[in-house]
Amino acid sequence: MLLSLAASALLAPSATFDDAVVVWHFADLSDSSGRGSSLRMSGAVTPGNSLPEPDAAASRARGGDGSAARLDGGRLDAGQGQGGCLVLAGAEMSLCVRLRLDAGVEDTPILSMHGGHEALLYNLFVTDLGRGPAIGFELGTDFDARPLQLSVPLDLVGSTAWHDVIVRFSGARLELWVDGVLVDEEWPLGGLRAGSGIPCLIGAESTGRGVKAGFSGWIDHAALWDRPLTDEEILALSGGREEVARREGEILGPHRESMLYWRPRGHNASVGDCMPFSHDGRFHVFYLFDRRHHGSKWGLGAHQWAHVSSTDLRHWERHPMAIAIEEQWEASICTGSVIHDGDAYHAFYATRTPDGAQHLGHAVSEDGISFRKLEPNPFLSAPEGYDPMHLRDPLVFRGEDGLYRLLVTARLTDGRDGCIGQLLSPDLLAWDLADPLLVPGRVTDCPDCFEWGGMWYLLAEFVYWMAPSPQGPWTSPQPDRLDVLYVPKTAPFGPDRRIYVSWLPDGGWGGDMVFRELVRLPDGRLGTRFVPEMMPSEEALRPIDGRLPEAEQGVYLTARLEPAPDGAVTAIRFLGNVPGEPVLSLRLDSGSRSVGISEGGEVLAQIDLVEGLDRATDVTVVLCRDIIDVCIGGTRTLITRHRLGPRSAIEVEAGNRVAAVDWMAAPLPVDG
Repeated sequence: MLLSLAASALLAPSATFDDAVVVWHFADLSDSSGRGSSLRMSGAVTPGNSLPEPDAAASRARGGDGSAARLDGGRLDAGQGQGGCLVLAGAEMSLCVRLRLDAGVEDTPILSMHGGHEALLYNLFVTDLGRGPAIGFELGTDFDARPLQLSVPLDLVGSTAWHDVIVRFSGARLELWVDGVLVDEEWPLGGLRAGSGIPCLIGAESTGRGVKAGFSGWIDHAALWDRPLTDEEILALSGGREEVARREGEILGPHRESMLYWRPRGHNASVGDCMPFSHDGRFHVFYLFDRRHHGSKWGLGAHQWAHVSSTDLRHWERHPMAIAIEEQWEASICTGSVIHDGDAYHAFYATRTPDGAQHLGHAVSEDGISFRKLEPNPFLSAPEGYDPMHLRDPLVFRGEDGLYRLLVTARLTDGRDGCIGQLLSPDLLAWDLADPLLVPGRVTDCPDCFEWGGMWYLLAEFVYWMAPSPQGPWTSPQPDRLDVLYVPKTAPFGPDRRIYVSWLPDGGWGGDMVFRELVRLPDGRLGTRFVPEMMPSEEALRPIDGRLPEAEQGVYLTARLEPAPDGAVTAIRFLGNVPGEPVLSLRLDSGSRSVGISEGGEVLAQIDLVEGLDRATDVTVVLCRDIIDVCIGGTRTLITRHRLGPRSAIEVEAGNRVAAVDWMAAPLPVDG
């Protein structure tokens, strides 16, 4: 690491241009690389403008010459470059443009070899992609007629500031960097399309039916490479390490301390399936890092394993990507599990391939941080009798007989459909197929199997089962659902606690990370409650009179509710500031034994078979951004998102009477 830092400090930005295919510095229209790909001017373009200070100094610090071209709707045409060199080929390339847009520019080409989406090779632009103007980039490959698209909202990076925009295509990965900050990424298949006579234009694009222009602003320099730039070169072209660190804070915001209701920084990033694991006093959460809600890589997903860990559930460390996509054939690194054995950590995961099939992979680590994939990769595809499209979510644990058991989400081909498949191994390397652990008759995702208090539990998808041993018999308790969350998985924390982690969607696959503590009831059934370490202390709670305290991120509320008379509904309403605005309601129905959250007249989430509603009940509520999270009696939880704005007051109605309730409240310790 020290050598890398030293090398990056000594790297001259101008040296990065030495092997570029083309470099335009715009003192004139010549190719500064000396390779002869000069530009032709059309319309309102003025090259050779000396920049004022400090813009000129910033240009030189990035390898520029302090001069820039002014475009007012005109364009620059490079054709296909000297000897066709701008028609890049293969599965590697980089592009760099330093630019500043005029105020009000919302739709303009920047640098393109376009010709229509089925002919497009590369295209850098600004346009409204549905949520306001964005800097976008498209790459055309020979895998699919649809180009891959990257973007970042213009208002996130600054609409009229100077920007260093860099695109890097390195085979398995395509990245968009603005001012040295990674703002979006994709995972391509195939190589760049063969050229078809399309010109490379600056400030315009050839659509196949004509030329669209419209750029209004300044371009300091532009360059193309037929290789991926290094991280150090991207830093050098973006002003250096300190400048990039400053811009990262401005663009992405600060790192949050708490992981509760957390998601990765970035405009299109979210948390997918979570895979908690604990060892030697440290609680790890491996999770699927997702962009575009499962839409990356032409809908194949392109998830990867990211990683955070903590020793106290309050303070968290962020670790490098644990298992990343490294080859194009890895369409997605999917859900799995981690086990510690001997001196190594073993990660088992599923890999989706471009044909949609899923296979099992195995990676190892000496420190639980840096993993390396083992060969053969994958080590297992669907055995005979199993659907190759449904072999995923491996869970590995050691059974009472000393053998390792690998459970998988599977689908049988003999007519029985979904099952929890099972393989056995003495050493985590050689696996033999065994009879399915359970055949529930439908595919149930992401199994989690563990022993706790002398009972075995199997969680899968929304529900769970109980058994005296891993061999069964498995029975379904009532209720058989712990929460409204999808695919929760668990790990021990301390001598007799289990924490489960899941995610709350926000309109697609992926969302915010959610934590629960499992509760073991006297009869062996499971419940859930909030994790105490992630909530305010009792000392922080203060009485309130029905007005919610102002809190920048969220508020934590507790109360004890007396039951409504004659089994009627107790309604807790969270009111807004605007008269007539829809009300966010929590309804406790002791008659039907249900608890639900409603927005106006629409039920957003509900749990049933809730015990204890006919007597005094402790209720805890978290209001955080657009999230409402509820714990009933310390044993049942439910969570959902709402579309209403901030809430300012509470009122309670029990049956037909207004109930006086002593609420306690504290700001929620969720920052950022």
